[in-house]
Amino acid sequence: MLPLLVFTFATTYASNIGLRKIGYRPLARSVSKPCQSLKGHPFRALHSSQFKKNRLGAVVSRSSISQEETQISDRKKTTYGLWPALPLQPGGERRITKRYEIAAGKIYGFEQIFGTLDVLVNIRMTVTVLSDGGLLVYSPVAATEECIEMVKELEGKHGPVKHIVLPTTAVEHKVFFGPFAKKFKDAELWVVPGQWSFPLNLPLSALGLFPRKATILPLDSSDSDAPWLKDFDYNILKFDLGLAPFVEAAFFHKPSKTLLITDAVVFAPDEAPEIIQDDPSPLLFRAKDNARDPTPDTPENRQKGWAKTVLFSLFIQPENVRASLIKDYPALLAWDDGWKSSWEIVKNRLFVSPVIQILVFSQAPKTIRKWVDNICKWPFTSIVPCHFSAPIEAGPKEFRKAIETALEGTSPPVLQQLENGNFAETPLQTPKKVPDFQDWIADMFEGLQPKLKSSGYEIGLPWKELRGDFELLRTFEKGIRATGVVKGPDKEKDPK
Repeated sequence: MLPLLVFTFATTYASNIGLRKIGYRPLARSVSKPCQSLKGHPFRALHSSQFKKNRLGAVVSRSSISQEETQISDRKKTTYGLWPALPLQPGGERRITKRYEIAAGKIYGFEQIFGTLDVLVNIRMTVTVLSDGGLLVYSPVAATEECIEMVKELEGKHGPVKHIVLPTTAVEHKVFFGPFAKKFKDAELWVVPGQWSFPLNLPLSALGLFPRKATILPLDSSDSDAPWLKDFDYNILKFDLGLAPFVEAAFFHKPSKTLLITDAVVFAPDEAPEIIQDDPSPLLFRAKDNARDPTPDTPENRQKGWAKTVLFSLFIQPENVRASLIKDYPALLAWDDGWKSSWEIVKNRLFVSPVIQILVFSQAPKTIRKWVDNICKWPFTSIVPCHFSAPIEAGPKEFRKAIETALEGTSPPVLQQLENGNFAETPLQTPKKVPDFQDWIADMFEGLQPKLKSSGYEIGLPWKELRGDFELLRTFEKGIRATGVVKGPDKEKDPK
């Protein structure tokens, strides 16, 4: 199934070439072209103090020079020279940052753009104000000059960055950790266990991610003496996938009752985040149903492009898109109307990303459920993941339901129905183990937590309605399980 993923990557790359043919440069704002020389111009006799040579030697007005220099300065602030460390997006050195409040005076979100080629979504860093002064950074993003200036502004208001946390082993998050940490040399560094590298699994000190000694967090906060535990509780999910471990740390911010996670659940908004709409070119190109489809810059086309972007990012190869290499050049892809039905199901819904659901969580359902039990002891009322919408109004029951729906969708009864094409009329109920004492305690904590208002959104992705969109991921998972790249749930050890 690897060739299918390579084909998907190649067609998306080719579509990016098509974008360049029509004049699009990813996330690059055009800089005003210098004016032509004023030789022979009727106003050449104006006082020379009003003019100046620009960088190319052309004589232009001083106001034009000032505007050009400002644009160049702004571009420098948003340039990330280390983007080749994960070069998935041509032109990816352009990293605009948006900062906003998540919990007033307590938590701030920093968003940038991240993605593969022209399939771009948001990635989020969370900065929390500590009760004794100072800041804790959860999952850093690209340390551009603009981003660091925004953090420095918070330092001026709340105190210095004291702690920087790497809460995952996922490469799209940890690749930013080292460069960011170098900007705050007095901050303590905290990382989850299980950091790995490929093809050689090097020790932590040799990975190049940590500019100084980093403290490895114990799996449970009860075994930690971290100074920020007055404000936070945490619990780490860790299990062996086969080739490498999967690790994610959930942090509970007690003062704001906010749950910080990286990739466990997401909420797909029906409109593109502000950071994505800063340069709408990728959205408008992705909005095309075929190469002949005109897509002027309208709210409808931006929303359409965002819908297809989300489907691509979730399923890699949605059911209703097909290759059309000649007829639809340079787009190379054509969409059937069926994608609209998939989008109506996915949007404004809390769920586990299909990639995480099929390739990760399905391999260790018992461990996942144990982790969820631990998290649901916390009385959180909102969730802040590293992608898509945040904050999400959700508590332990909503979080548990999203995870449980994902695990049910990869359970043996469901997989058997998918193989046979016979779908039960009644929803499948995942068998539950006999409750032990810890289960009773967890249920008691969950029952005492504050009740949220009606969420007003659906939870979990329905595997029946989206089985065509899941097909590539399911087939790929079967392939890598057969080759031993992942172990499979039958080899999962009982969680401690």
